[in-house]
Amino acid sequence: MTTEATLDDISILYKSDDYLIVDKHYDVMINHDDPNHQITVNKQLKRMYPELADPKLAHDFRFINRLDYSTSGILCLALNKSACTIATKCFQDRKVHKEYVALVRGHIDKDTMEIEKEIAENLEEGCTHMMCVPDETSQHYRKRKSALTHLQVQHRGQYNGQPATKVVLLPETGRRHQLRVHCASVGHTIIGDYTYSNRQDTEPYRMMLHAHRIVLPLPNEHIAVTAPDPFIIAVTAPDPFIPDTTRY
Repeated sequence: MTTEATLDDISILYKSDDYLIVDKHYDVMINHDDPNHQITVNKQLKRMYPELADPKLAHDFRFINRLDYSTSGILCLALNKSACTIATKCFQDRKVHKEYVALVRGHIDKDTMEIEKEIAENLEEGCTHMMCVPDETSQHYRKRKSALTHLQVQHRGQYNGQPATKVVLLPETGRRHQLRVHCASVGHTIIGDYTYSNRQDTEPYRMMLHAHRIVLPLPNEHIAVTAPDPFIIAVTAPDPFIPDTTRY
């Protein structure tokens, strides 16, 4: 998907009596308080499944997990209150297996990395919409929390003629902007991440982060779902990622 989203740009990956899992388009909000905002996931779903919308809810549906506006991929919904309670507890107990794929700037030397760095709200002027990794000298932050991400290199290559690495990211925790902040903290910002590249990375058509796979070991329903990888070698895009098969 390399075009601006429409109301029809959402794919259903899994549906049961209790749960719905979709593949979210990049650059789409999950919901919005302004009813005039044209494209949101809840509006897409209300168009597709009007009978599943709950008028008692502010935004029609029970979203179990969240994705940033710029991130594509797996988004989980519960279709009733009981199912929502069960799945939410599964997330809170860290029993959910989540895999993301991403393209990052530069070549990562190690094949695997464990990024264990605390994440906090950034209170610097002009940065209050951001998170940060505070160090010993940091003063302008609050709500410091532990965070752990496992990183696995899939390919090293080029993106639009510049060194890039395709990685799998496995978050153990679920902090806001965790994967974006952790990648930036080790010197390999996610391609197209305007916010954590100090507003420098503006050329890519999207941020290259995708929620690729999820496993929900629920008591009465084991869910394992994979969303198509948008960063495969043959992807039709203005500037595809090209693995380097000669160096590695």
